[in-house]
Amino acid sequence: VDLQWALVKDNNKFVQKRRGIRLSCDPFNNSGQYTKRHSGFVQNKAAVLKWNKEKTLLATIKNGENLNQPRKMYSKKEFPAGVKASAVAKEIASIRADLKEVTYRRARKLASKAARIAKVRAARKAFSAKKTFK
Repeated sequence: VDLQWALVKDNNKFVQKRRGIRLSCDPFNNSGQYTKRHSGFVQNKAAVLKWNKEKTLLATIKNGENLNQPRKMYSKKEFPAGVKASAVAKEIASIRADLKEVTYRRARKLASKAARIAKVRAARKAFSAKKTFK
């Protein structure tokens, strides 16, 4: 991992330099920071939490097995939208303990997004039910 990071840290596909700040758009990066710890494409074990269209949280996990077989390297786990952020963080911490805080913050953010979307949809549905067309 150290050798891989030394080779790619200065220039790779995922680094973005904006106003002197280096950010990462790595698909296995939960925080957006461009560091060896947060870059998932270099690490053998990584996990990322994303919002799924079916109103669930989707954790994509790279557990360090089958590294030469890309199809088997990743596994996915779905969490319901109302799940506690701490439960998601514990699940990800079983893969990599140093990602627990970042995953907790991201899960809490995505859970609030889910609640907001549900609230807006309910309000729109109630509003459209009141509306009558002549």
